[in-house]
Formats: sequence, C-alpha cells, structure tokens
Amino acid sequence: MWSRLSSAGRGIPISTSEMAAAPPRIALYGVGGVGGWLGSRLLEGGSEVAEVVLIARGAHGAAIRERGLRLDVDPVGGGAATSVQTAPGAAEVYSSIEEAIAQGARLVDFMILAVKTWQVAEAAAAARPLLGDAGCVVTTQNGVEAPQQAADVLGAGRVLGGVAKVLAYIAEPGVVSMKAQPAFFHFGEAFAADGSPLAGDAAAAAARSARAERLAGALAHCQGVTSGIPQNGTWPMLWEKAVLMCSFGPVAALCRAPLDKVCGIPETRALLRAAMLEVASCAARARHLEKDKGPEEVVDAVLATLTAQGVKQPGVTPSTLRDVVMGKPSEINELSGGIARAGRKLGVATPTHDLILAALLPQELRARGEQPYQLMGVPGGAPHVRADLRCLI
Repeated sequence: MWSRLSSAGRGIPISTSEMAAAPPRIALYGVGGVGGWLGSRLLEGGSEVAEVVLIARGAHGAAIRERGLRLDVDPVGGGAATSVQTAPGAAEVYSSIEEAIAQGARLVDFMILAVKTWQVAEAAAAARPLLGDAGCVVTTQNGVEAPQQAADVLGAGRVLGGVAKVLAYIAEPGVVSMKAQPAFFHFGEAFAADGSPLAGDAAAAAARSARAERLAGALAHCQGVTSGIPQNGTWPMLWEKAVLMCSFGPVAALCRAPLDKVCGIPETRALLRAAMLEVASCAARARHLEKDKGPEEVVDAVLATLTAQGVKQPGVTPSTLRDVVMGKPSEINELSGGIARAGRKLGVATPTHDLILAALLPQELRARGEQPYQLMGVPGGAPHVRADLRCLI
C-alpha cells in the first residue's frame, strides 16, 4: 500500500486515484554521472512531475545546495552545447540519509541507487530509513549482481532492477557534464513473490507493476531521458548490457587499448568475443536471454555494433580501463568477477573472465589499499600512470 506522512509523522494510506495524482518522491542516492543526469531532468520537469531528493556529499553537495544543480550537455558531431540549470532549493539536498532523517525529510517512494557497483549493499542498507511503507530502491549498476545484492539487504519486494546508459561525469562541484547522445534508463520488477528472480516466458509480463508504471510515468515527462519498462523483462535487459559492459571494460583494461584497437586487432577481438560468449552462455543457462536468441547470435550482434562505433570514434575507452590505468578502484570484481561467480553458480565455464580477474586483481587490491606494493626498477614504483583526467561514469 502506498502511504504518505501526516503532520505527526505517521503513515496515512493513499487511495489508488490519489496515488495516481500525487507526484512521487524520488531520491537520487549519488549525484555523479547517472544521478546528476536523472536528477537534473526530473527537476527540469518541475514539482508536478516529482519531488526530488538528492543525496550528495562533500563539495559537490555543498555547491548544489548553494547554487543548484547544473547539467551541461556537450554536442556530438557538432552543434551548440546546452545547459539545464536548476535553482537552489528546487531539490532537497542532504549529505547522507542520516542527515535527511535528522532534518525531518519525508519518506520517499523511490530511491535510485546511483552509486558504484561495490557500494550497492551499503547504499541499500543506508536507504532503508528513508523508504516509505511501499517505497523501493532502483538499481542502475553495470553487471548482473546489483538487484540481488539490494534484495539481500532489503528484501526482494523492495527492489526494482534497472539499467542506465549515459556518458556523464562530475565536471566540477555542482556541475555534471554529459554527451548529447541517447541516454537510457529502463527498469522493472526483478523478483517473483517468493523472492526468486523472474525468468522464462513470464518474466516480460511480470516486469510491469503499478509502482514501475508510476516511476515510468514521471520519467516520461522528462526531456533527454529515454526510459520505461523493458519489453523482454528486467533480467534479459541486465544480461544483454552485461554482454557488453562485463566484457569490453575488463578486456580493454587488461590490454590497455581503446575500442577501435580491441575490436580491430584479430587476436584481441577474439579475446573480447570469448569473454562476451561466456556472459551470454551464463544468461542462456539462467533463462535470461531474449526469447529465440542464442548466445552466438547475441554476441555477434553486440560485437558488430561495437566495431562500428570504434570506426566512428577511435580512441574511445571504458571507465574500467581509465580507472585501472590511473590507479583508481575499478569495477573489475563486479564485472569479470561477477561473471565468474555466476558461472560457478550456473555450471558454466568462464576461463576468460577468470583469467582477466586474476591478472588485474593485484593492481585492484593495491588501488584499494588492501595489498600495497611497489615495482622495483619502475620510476615511482607504481603499476599505473598518474594523470589529471576526468573520468566518464
């Protein structure tokens, strides 16, 4: 049942008609690339679309409180840049859930978890006190583990699974920059009533629900956001993206090479295809591939698209490569590591992802401060470069 808070802080039931008329309260937990893009577009739509709560830390959060949130949209292939500037006070801005609760923030209907993949469980636990009686979190992360991680903390009934695709990053405190190309956010129910992941022929229809439709309705009024409930089901959507994201990023990081070289050098292309095929094979075994498509067909289609993009945009790099090259914590354990774990659970061999994870793990542990080391004979002793580069999220 949907509810709102009375002046005394107690939940009051909301009727179906009232629920449809009331704008949802939507919190963005994390206001980086994904959160900043969605938050800006929701705020641009106005209070009749949604009440917006931003959880943003440090200088970024302070700048948003003082000056409002700005989204700069950079043109692709020419054209003029545009900006969306929201006024200070248009959104409730807090540095943490604890601060929001302490300041008497009203409970939210949806909390979009726009955090790093390794922060999902922690963010889900932190979100609990700010969720309304029927409130839920919506995952956005790469890989295939985020919905289950959130469900393990909150319960499956509190989770919608989602996929976000946008090239965006924090340009400076209070400002998020994104590329002017199609930006997607799709989401839906991921679990059955008994808590098991939705799978098979019934998954597509079961992805739709009143709450998913409510969130989709709010986002339908936002410019610059292509969103909605996936036609083929939530898990097939997650796995389809994983074929790309769980393979290209790790392979590019291992090879220290951009998209055009990863796809254009035959031996490296074969490595990428092998990694993709392991992901698609796991999806097929879990009954999460799109109906009537086999792993080889899915992989060849994704690889063809990637190859064409590399020709058009030579030098393109994924965030995993940039993080590894610059000595930052990366998502390698959630991408290749997640596929390796899925393979063991499903009985699917994943030798390519096992190798990539093993090869990159020493530097990953170093980046996280868990196993520091220096390379003798290397200036500075670090296995990476140091550069003042902005990282796309």
